[in-house]
Amino acid sequence: MTTTPIHNALELRLIEHIAQYGPITFEAFMDAALYDEQHGYYPSRRRHPGSTPVGTDGDYFTSPSSHPAFGALLALQLEEMWRNLGTPDEFTVVEMGAGDGVLQSDITEYVKRELPEFAKAMSYVATDLSPSAGADSVSDNSALPIGITGCVISNEMLDAHPVNRFVIQNGEVREIFVDYRDGEFVESLGDLSEPEIAGRVDPFLGSLPEFYRGEVNLRLGYWADSVAATLERGYVMTIDYGYERPELYKPTRADGSLRCYYQHTLGQNPLSRIGKQDITAHVDFTAVDHMLMVMGIQRIGKPSQQEFLSNVGIDGFLSEVNDRATTGNISGTEVQEDLAGIGSLIDPEGLGRFRVAVHSRAAVDDGERLRSLTGVVGGVPLTRGHNAPTLNDSAADHARLLRASNPFVSSTQPQPGEMPTWEQMFSDEP
Repeated sequence: MTTTPIHNALELRLIEHIAQYGPITFEAFMDAALYDEQHGYYPSRRRHPGSTPVGTDGDYFTSPSSHPAFGALLALQLEEMWRNLGTPDEFTVVEMGAGDGVLQSDITEYVKRELPEFAKAMSYVATDLSPSAGADSVSDNSALPIGITGCVISNEMLDAHPVNRFVIQNGEVREIFVDYRDGEFVESLGDLSEPEIAGRVDPFLGSLPEFYRGEVNLRLGYWADSVAATLERGYVMTIDYGYERPELYKPTRADGSLRCYYQHTLGQNPLSRIGKQDITAHVDFTAVDHMLMVMGIQRIGKPSQQEFLSNVGIDGFLSEVNDRATTGNISGTEVQEDLAGIGSLIDPEGLGRFRVAVHSRAAVDDGERLRSLTGVVGGVPLTRGHNAPTLNDSAADHARLLRASNPFVSSTQPQPGEMPTWEQMFSDEP
């Protein structure tokens, strides 16, 4: 007996569109699955106050959700950028893809508490394509300012851009479309919808095996346009997981980098749970550099997150938290929670593998040499003389990595080193 599949409203709209116009690009499918105003993953997850795709009750973790130290360390780097620009009276931080506003809260809170002179100059604009209902300080993208002096920052935003998918067949680049047949969404192959897909992949064809799969983000140009319109003078910090193109399209990554996340479990079938699971793809940092360079924005460094936060001085925060335990100012449980959260930010098999791409535009006057940034090149730690934030002192909610309710917690006595690593959960290597 054949049962009729039950589809949600978003799936029905996609089925109707495919029936009328034929298979759709994966980019169009992913855009609908993630961003449809009524039924897409992000709008539906953020529609109600307290609902978020991030954290213990969501589908994945991010650096801001792990510990307020992430925002504090970025605040110290932003303050150095302000000084490098000559301490202008107005320094605007624009966060794109701000989500529920945790990073904004952590940065502004730390600046007010630890960097009073910078606090007088800094203003913060947080925007998102799908702002959370409970994050009053996060606006939609129509609030993006124009011509600022300051820094444009994003954390794990580019990996959520809808992408086109391709497969190598008979030595040629073919595009993977989404079709609907026999009661289910399926893949179908066709000619490329955009020649730029081949332009990105063709240089690597000679080394890619038959049936190799991958992704191309064609929307990076639109993002670079937005960054260029927003930033007149200053810096761009782009924090995400990805590679330069030769690494992104290396032969051993034969299934591509597309991943799905649902309740802290990893999946590779984007055609299921449509509108109910997150879908991501690794960032092509070669394209990031190129798109920004076209706009006159030059890269000055791309350290790993581990390197960047270590240069800024995360070890100083870890030492201070340990010192507080000996003075009795904080309980042993709180110390372990803070150490686990801070340590997760530089885990070389986890969040520490993310990249911090830093670019600049007109950051110095004519004839002046670009002043170096501590997060990129190292030097005297910026944390020196500043206090470490703690989970209990933060106004924003963060994941408690050692709590029993956390899916990353160890089943035995909780120790940071025993928690499942990002590499174990989300490895893209065979």
